[in-house]
Amino acid sequence: MVETVIKHLTEFKQLTEAAIPFRLLNEKGERNCARAAEKIIKNQVADVVPSLREETLLYLMENPEAIDCLGKLKKEEDSLNMERFQKILSNVENDKLSDIGYGQLKKIYFDPMIPDEAAYHYMKYYGKLDLSLEEKEQLVNSLTMCIGELDFDRAGEKGRMLLFQPVFSSDLLLGLLEKPKTIESLEDPELLKLVNTLAGYKAGIEPLNQNQFDQLREKPGEILEKMQVVTGYIPKDLLSYGLQLWLWNGALYADLCKLERIFMDGMGASEVFKSRVSYVNTLYQNPLSGIDLSGLSYKKSELLLYAITQKKKNFLRLIQKEKMLFDDLPDNSLLLEESVYLEYLNLNTVNKKNLKESVDLILPRRQFHDLKKRMYTFEELKLLCRAEKTVICLYGQLTCMRIDDRICVLRELLKRRCMPKTFQDGQLEILAKALSIKPLSRWIREDFRNIRGLSYETAVWLLVYQEQLKGMEKEITMEEQVFCLLKNLELIKECDSFFELKEKLIMRDISWGVLKEKLTFSEDFVKTNATRIGEFIFAGGAEVMATYLKQQPSKKEEIRRLVVAELIGKFEKLKYPAGDLSREIDFAVSKEVELEWEKDLTYICGDLTLQEETRLLPIMQIGEIPTYSCISYRTGSNSHCLLSCFDSNKKFLFIQKNGQVVFRAMLRLTKGSYADDMHRKKIQFADLSNLDETKEEEGEELVLFLERYYEKNLSCEELDAAVNLAIEAAKEKANKLGACFVLSTYYQDNVRTNEYIKSSYYLYISKSKNGSQYLDSLFGSASVTDSGCYGKNLFLMENKSKRAA
Repeated sequence: MVETVIKHLTEFKQLTEAAIPFRLLNEKGERNCARAAEKIIKNQVADVVPSLREETLLYLMENPEAIDCLGKLKKEEDSLNMERFQKILSNVENDKLSDIGYGQLKKIYFDPMIPDEAAYHYMKYYGKLDLSLEEKEQLVNSLTMCIGELDFDRAGEKGRMLLFQPVFSSDLLLGLLEKPKTIESLEDPELLKLVNTLAGYKAGIEPLNQNQFDQLREKPGEILEKMQVVTGYIPKDLLSYGLQLWLWNGALYADLCKLERIFMDGMGASEVFKSRVSYVNTLYQNPLSGIDLSGLSYKKSELLLYAITQKKKNFLRLIQKEKMLFDDLPDNSLLLEESVYLEYLNLNTVNKKNLKESVDLILPRRQFHDLKKRMYTFEELKLLCRAEKTVICLYGQLTCMRIDDRICVLRELLKRRCMPKTFQDGQLEILAKALSIKPLSRWIREDFRNIRGLSYETAVWLLVYQEQLKGMEKEITMEEQVFCLLKNLELIKECDSFFELKEKLIMRDISWGVLKEKLTFSEDFVKTNATRIGEFIFAGGAEVMATYLKQQPSKKEEIRRLVVAELIGKFEKLKYPAGDLSREIDFAVSKEVELEWEKDLTYICGDLTLQEETRLLPIMQIGEIPTYSCISYRTGSNSHCLLSCFDSNKKFLFIQKNGQVVFRAMLRLTKGSYADDMHRKKIQFADLSNLDETKEEEGEELVLFLERYYEKNLSCEELDAAVNLAIEAAKEKANKLGACFVLSTYYQDNVRTNEYIKSSYYLYISKSKNGSQYLDSLFGSASVTDSGCYGKNLFLMENKSKRAA
């Protein structure tokens, strides 16, 4: 016990004196640490131990003989260069420094020509050689270049001796030296001479790749002979770029033969080596002669290189004639995308029109990733590059035999923008099969002609689910009924007829179940009105009203009254009770005016159809159709104002295109005045000097007001036509009512200034059965307290002088 304590105390003292960290005891053990400590103390190098890196210290633990070398070096040099010593050790790896001998270490250590990183390899493999100054310099440069690339042990004696060759002090062979076959190949004197010659040009040549090296190895003598001839024609300032182009093209011997003939025929190197394209163009007998091929972008160069090497003669002739159009192409053009001309487009089919169109055809990233690999026409790719992923996938699955038929389907899908973003497994294949028979428009016109106003988007889903619908789509007449069918596909499985489906819907439709419970409809009521309830469910009414009830539970009684009126077929009576119009706008309205106001008129202009709309379901959806707004029955922030749209003094102008609502605007019958409350109520003496002057501007007048519009999917020209149609229809309505026609300033860019002028005007905020109402022209939401008051704003008024004339 005492002896063990004494032993540990002695070791502790030795480790402390030798400056060995105690943590190494666990890693290297007491024996190794004690042995190293004795060596360090004996050689008097403890003062340098703290400066050693851990990997150096660990090596000394394993190889204490190296401490003897360190001690001897210290005696030779007062200020020991520990950084150099440690760098030498860092390359030793599993070797023992003692195996080489101190004499060699001392010789290399004190040789200033040998850099730290090359010292150990020089000492191990070449230390015993008697070298001249030139040989030593070459070897050191080669070692510095090759360490980390070359396996010196596997290279063998012959391979290591190759490092005296100039090529090893260049980077020409970097990346190839780690392969033993490379070193074996260089034992061929002709190949060695060739690569030494290449390295000797000092032309900044990039390292060879495997293909280039293999070609040099196949014909080293022939290539060297031709290369020496060809380089004689190349000025020094072009030699670097010229040799790099020769190596880059990867046809080394063949290119040298061609270049020899070209230069002998009198063509200058400056013309040949302008660019990669000019180089290849020259070798392929100048198919692009007479045009400047310098300064091309990488993508344009790659396209022309492909066209030249693949002998796309028609395309090359086009570029030669239309070089300016080619220069105008942006780098992200469809035509410059490598995958396009490699996999999808035969360049020889491209014409001048296509080249011109390519300037604006920008290909989004990975656009054709899901397109089948085959050749397409330019027209097809032009359409597809602007298509969504689902359209691209579908197009690749069309089986129409004629390209024109496929393009017809594609054009229609792109124009209508009717494809959903995603499909479930197998659905896209079903749709592609149907559209391979005929385009979507023909399906709508021929097979779904019974469905009034069917949109292209909905028709897509009809085709996808056509088999599951069991032909029931032929029994319906409205698009809303399609949604009901698609929502109840599971129920359709249980039904043998459309009649049976309608009966079961009343019992099983979830939305109707909510309405029936929340609005407390009795079984007798349901039984009495079963037919209209079925139609209501099919038209989507149950879903709309149940959703709105959930959104606005405080409107339960108002919703109940609206739904009851709809289900018993008396909604028009609810909309226009006797005397309500006059009470809402606080203005005497004759019976004739009331009847004229209640008429819902229709106007047609080209493919646009305008209709005055007051029905329950269309009005409930004005916050969703044609576009989303803040009074959406689903999520609108002002949805509490929605039911005010059923007041007697409000109706809407809906404009449809191809059966779809694309435009809507509110019409409000109200009253207005140029004067404020004080002047309207003021009694004053008559001005007898102006007996002919009327005081109309100080009174109240009946007003038909056209609110701002909401639109979707209309071109600029179509929108102008829709706005003009709405203005003319509203104006005609105002004339029939004998009302002053007033427009929102939203229309100021659509009216002629000589017919309408911008004016400050007071517009009456009518009383609403709903309480709150939303009025765009009067700053949005209007509360109950606003009702019965005038709101002032700028409006477009009919020019009275113009009207009188």
